[in-house]
Amino acid sequence: MDSTGKVQIMDSSWHIPLPMEQSAMSRVTVYFYNDGWVPIKYCYLGKAIVLYHQAKLAGKEIFLFPVNLDPNSF
Repeated sequence: MDSTGKVQIMDSSWHIPLPMEQSAMSRVTVYFYNDGWVPIKYCYLGKAIVLYHQAKLAGKEIFLFPVNLDPNSF
C-alpha cells in the first residue's frame, strides 16, 4: 500500500501467493534457525501462517517447511 492508501501490485518472480483454502490443511513443520535448523512443531499450514505472523510481531523469525523436507539435509 502506498502513502495514498492504494494497494500496489508488483510483478516479481519472488512473489509467492498465499495458499489456496484447500492447502490450509496441509501439514508443515515450523522451524527456527540457531546455528542449525531446529524444529519447533508440526501443524497445519493455516495455523502455521498465524504463528508466523505472531512471531514477526514479537520480533522473531520462524520458517515453514513441508513435513517431508528436512532443511538440515542441505
